[in-house]
Amino acid sequence: MLKKTAVVAGWCLTLVSGDASGQQTMMIPIGGEKTVPVPQGVVAPSDSPEEIAKDAARDLKDNRFYNKPGATRAQYDADWQQCRLIARGSRTPSGSIPYYYDPAVISPLAAGIGGGIGGAIGAAIAQGQQRRANRQQCLMIRGWRLVEVSAKDADRVNALSDADRDTYFNELVGAAHVDGSITEMKTFAITVDPALRLDEPLKARGMVYAGKDVDSAQPMTLGPNEGLVVLGYRRVVPAAQGRSGGVALLRYDLEHRDVIYRPKDWKKNGDKTTYSLTANSHDKKAEYEVQTIRVTAGDYVVNSTTVGAVQPTITNCFGAPTFHVGAGEIVYLGDFHPYIGLPLSNGEKLSILAHSMHVDDARATLAAQQPQLATALKPATWRNGATYACSGTVMTRWDLNGPEMLPSLPSAS
Repeated sequence: MLKKTAVVAGWCLTLVSGDASGQQTMMIPIGGEKTVPVPQGVVAPSDSPEEIAKDAARDLKDNRFYNKPGATRAQYDADWQQCRLIARGSRTPSGSIPYYYDPAVISPLAAGIGGGIGGAIGAAIAQGQQRRANRQQCLMIRGWRLVEVSAKDADRVNALSDADRDTYFNELVGAAHVDGSITEMKTFAITVDPALRLDEPLKARGMVYAGKDVDSAQPMTLGPNEGLVVLGYRRVVPAAQGRSGGVALLRYDLEHRDVIYRPKDWKKNGDKTTYSLTANSHDKKAEYEVQTIRVTAGDYVVNSTTVGAVQPTITNCFGAPTFHVGAGEIVYLGDFHPYIGLPLSNGEKLSILAHSMHVDDARATLAAQQPQLATALKPATWRNGATYACSGTVMTRWDLNGPEMLPSLPSAS
């Protein structure tokens, strides 16, 4: 048996747009050793079981198919249908209808239509190869393995009658043993490699950045429903020096498991709620920069991260780290390491925005200019596995190493 296991571990995925000859590659921040399932609800599609089975059979071909040991054909059909709906934007990974499907409530611009993402998730995703790539990503995140067979075996399957093909795949989707080249996702957290040196001590005093044209030494006063998030960009390792990065946050609804978009009438009502923000690094020459950012109290998810001067096209909608900040709280999210071309111990090279927790370093840096913030600073309580509507070109999942999973919703939800 020829068996090739491709574990997505912070390496390249192909972003397809239009002609496949114009492909570009994006670094996806996932990888590691252990897999924990993301809570996923059940979608009740309007299509009949027969229609769903017919559609799902499109990905059971003579030369490749999906397999999950112990699963049934009915489970494959259900997962395929749910992933199809998620990839085209009409369901969230938890099974609910996305908020942005109600234009009476959500501003189309806030839902991303202005950037090509909206009710249909944009032309690049709603049709063509990228939507199929996201459907495949969804199935693999749910534990399905993509199996590619030899030309000889493909010819044998192609010669079967329709009834025999159905019987063949009914058995194969849940078989414990399959022949072929297997691609699977085993984990969604960054592999802890010695080359990352996430605990490397600082050699210089850090700087504080409080925003454009803001004096970082002036005492900061929070509003009645405001909190402060603090994060660091850490560049101790040579592969991180001179590199920029970005962290994109979205406001999150824990009850309904979806992000919260800006309402259509926000300006009329004077709504100043924080719905989204991107904390880009400020000084890529600084060994350590600590940023302080005002936000409306509530829950947030890390929707995407970037390293280098690139626009974010990735969304962690299949499972994102989430945290809460209360009114008056000063919450430290961690340090982010912008690596580009970092040589790993196995000889591979990694480009990624890695994460670590060094609250004492952040506190010491703040103390020099904002002692009142340093005293109140506390580390965020992270939880993995927050799912929500997929509004991004490449749909994936990112777990932090260590935090527990977000509990599943009750079945009634």
